[in-house]
Amino acid sequence: MSAQKTLASLRLDGGILCLDFVNTVSNRRRSTTHDYLPNFRELLQWYAHTGALSAKTIQTLERLAKGYPQKAAVIFDKSIQLRELLLRLFTAVIAHKPPAASDLQLFNTYMADAYANIEMAWRSATRQGELQFNAPALEQVNWWLVKSAVELYSSGKLAQVRQCPACGWLFLDKSRNGSRKWCSMSTCGDVSKVKQNYERKKKKKA
Repeated sequence: MSAQKTLASLRLDGGILCLDFVNTVSNRRRSTTHDYLPNFRELLQWYAHTGALSAKTIQTLERLAKGYPQKAAVIFDKSIQLRELLLRLFTAVIAHKPPAASDLQLFNTYMADAYANIEMAWRSATRQGELQFNAPALEQVNWWLVKSAVELYSSGKLAQVRQCPACGWLFLDKSRNGSRKWCSMSTCGDVSKVKQNYERKKKKKA
């Protein structure tokens, strides 16, 4: 019997917020998958799981979602569209192909909306500025994802993005020699080893 899939047990193997968001579908290599984000409320719980938003911000967004349920539903639909858009953008890079013009244009609309609401804040603890979205708006759930994706897509780290051959999850290969193959050695890596051992034994018996 397989373990129940919950947000609390969802691994954060992406190495960066935007890739962890793409990985909220259990296995992109299968025709039948589990989506960890069925609604806006679960999206906020995912943010709590990642630690990307403070508890205070999440509580504010929860109150806004209760007050404006239709708007929350529309924004959630855009979140899921953004998730699949990011998948296409990053897998194109992995395949050494340029992004589709329509995908880049769509992402630019998300980016325009997000960066129209960004502001610089000063962090005394780090003694440096930090870009923030402080407006109490439901759209924050998309803005932070867009910011994460923009920072990755326009940096040298983009060349480190990989896709797990077993489950299709995306991750940043931070290994010293750039040879990381699996999203996680304890899951997909182990499954692959078991399969290889089984095939070797099968050949010996034949």
